[in-house]
Amino acid sequence: MARKIAILFVHGIYNSSDDFHLPMKSRLQKALPPGLRSYVDFEAANWAPIVRRHQTAYMDKLIQGRLVDDNDYRRMALQGLGDAAAYQKTRNYKNSAYYEIQGVVRAAIDRLDQRGEPDRPLVLIGHSLGCHILSTFAWDTYTMRRRMQDRQQDGDYQMQEFASYLRDGSPFRRLETFAGFVTMGCNMPLFTFTFGPDRIIPITHARTPTEHPAFPGIGLAAEIKQRARWLNFYSRNDLLGYPLKPLNGAYAAEPRITDIPVVSEGIWRRALTAPLPALATSAAHTGYWTHGPVVRGTAQLLADIITADEPTTPQIRKFFRGKKPNAKVARAQPA
Repeated sequence: MARKIAILFVHGIYNSSDDFHLPMKSRLQKALPPGLRSYVDFEAANWAPIVRRHQTAYMDKLIQGRLVDDNDYRRMALQGLGDAAAYQKTRNYKNSAYYEIQGVVRAAIDRLDQRGEPDRPLVLIGHSLGCHILSTFAWDTYTMRRRMQDRQQDGDYQMQEFASYLRDGSPFRRLETFAGFVTMGCNMPLFTFTFGPDRIIPITHARTPTEHPAFPGIGLAAEIKQRARWLNFYSRNDLLGYPLKPLNGAYAAEPRITDIPVVSEGIWRRALTAPLPALATSAAHTGYWTHGPVVRGTAQLLADIITADEPTTPQIRKFFRGKKPNAKVARAQPA
């Protein structure tokens, strides 16, 4: 029996549009077997306005004072570096872009939750910095749930509010039905160098052997947990996208995580830029949203979760047979 699932998209640096996810949404709908398309609900979280207003105000002052030249390269640097620098965890929960951005993600999950099905599986899809945002969001939610179980108190009002939100929310809002994670052009490794590799723990690992990890969600049925996996798509020409397995032993040994190399910039562009691969970086980093192997691999993950209650039907096997990412995605399934 097929089950309904929910999908949440989160963008990375440079985005300024509420519709950033629509190209991939459209292609995923077409890539799914026709009989499963009605079981998927989509939502997106656009956090760009939080940081863009500060960047724009600063740039306007520079231009008015004729302190710098206004050009696309400067604005690209301001937005790219500014977006990444803004998402830094602080002890001050007020006036913090980190917690404001997480609030936008939480609001998008709330919109999905308000449509019903409080126990349906949730799949998170992130691009670029959005991968790091989603991973830390899942970890922070898991950490707060753990503190609540241990009856730990926090004097900060906003953290108390977060605890109340999780306590009173559905399993869906608590990420207890977190069933799939897709990362594209993931730059999470760049945020790990502060701590050193041995201190980095994937969200598939709990803090202690007796606890349940943040992913897959603790509220998932056993058959869905078996199919839950993290697909990380990256291009070798994407200077902002990286594999995860080389981070440390925990990532390398995790059977739920699979690094999948793709040519998101396109075969012809890669061939033409072979002498200077950096020329393909922009196309590689932005190309995941509509790249065939990424879309088909993600669609197969969605189909596996939708039909987790039953063995994969001959029709679904036939639909995905021979599609390029099929073999690599299949190997991502835990034994």
